[in-house]
Amino acid sequence: MNREEFIKKSLLLGIGVTFFPSVFSACQKKDDSHAARLHYDGEVLIIGAGAAGLMAAYRLALNQINFRILEASPHFGGRVKKTQDFADFPIDLGAEWIHDEPTVFRDMIGNDQVQGSIDLIPYNPREIKSWSNGKLHNHSFFSTFYREYKFKNTTWYDFFEDFIVPTIGLDNMVFNSPVNKIDYGGSRVRVTTTDGQVYEADKVLVTASVNVIKDGLIDFAPALPQAKIDALDTFIMPDGLKVFIQFSERFYPDVLLMQGLSSILSSESEEKIYYDAAFKKNSSQNILGLFTVGPVASPFTGMDTEQELIGAILAELDEIFKGKASQTYQKHIIQNWSKEAYVRGSYNFEGTAGAASEMLKGVDDKLYFAGEAFSNSAPATVHGAGLCGFDQMEELVR
Repeated sequence: MNREEFIKKSLLLGIGVTFFPSVFSACQKKDDSHAARLHYDGEVLIIGAGAAGLMAAYRLALNQINFRILEASPHFGGRVKKTQDFADFPIDLGAEWIHDEPTVFRDMIGNDQVQGSIDLIPYNPREIKSWSNGKLHNHSFFSTFYREYKFKNTTWYDFFEDFIVPTIGLDNMVFNSPVNKIDYGGSRVRVTTTDGQVYEADKVLVTASVNVIKDGLIDFAPALPQAKIDALDTFIMPDGLKVFIQFSERFYPDVLLMQGLSSILSSESEEKIYYDAAFKKNSSQNILGLFTVGPVASPFTGMDTEQELIGAILAELDEIFKGKASQTYQKHIIQNWSKEAYVRGSYNFEGTAGAASEMLKGVDDKLYFAGEAFSNSAPATVHGAGLCGFDQMEELVR
């Protein structure tokens, strides 16, 4: 069951998330069965500094195993990304919600030497509406059943920057280094970047997005086994987009479902939601977020210019709210994940547990994969990606 299916089934069944205190501190160690000590004398290369790559590196660093991360972009985080300058609170341009209990942070850190706090807010929107057949419909009764968590004053990016990256060390990351070839046919693995740099290691972990792998941006030599290719074919990572708009007044509900209430209960890989991004943020500003993935996102992600895109969004909101959007518009910021060269979409919606398990098997004891798509415990989530990378290190060094 993927993230969307879990959330939608929870709503359907009226299952709420138990409330936990908003302050997380004095992180405790993972139990030994989940985070056993590792020993490995070789060197590991990690492709990608997203959640899976960072958590894999974190575990290697905790166990003093030699590693290096090659990251295609100029920064770490992958689909975890923030902006500090748009509003009076930091905004998650990528992953935003916490689809688990707050104790998941303790599970991810797994080191009793780390101290710190993470302020969370229960995300339980009160005013929920949908737009269908030219009318607004009220569904606020759903607020009784729906609760997740968000960061109050920080973001997912801050979590990794504050708690994970210091242990890894920035010196162990090589940025602006897209990988275009992985040759694992010899005694050691040779990894080549687009600028011709060659890195060697005993083993390599690939945490690139599903679409980067499926689109052939990385040439594997020898070619991946047919079982891996067949497994990859089952994963679908559709278009994805996030937009944030500041208005001079608030005219919108906490949540606006753009496909009617039935979209919440659907298992299709598409979603389009407007939401109050400043909800419980102690903000003095009116910030509306748009989160959309799948076929309904494609008309937006495929637009040629930013002006065309924001114009289409304002026109849509004007139709719903009788021109209020254009009248009160102030500024916007767009994160088009489909046009990010080394992401190419949102996150995985399909893929079976069997396919995920196949992708987690090593190839010739040298080539390994990890990521949100391959998590059997929490697919399509940040913590699922991170714990997948963390746990995969045990398989890699075995």
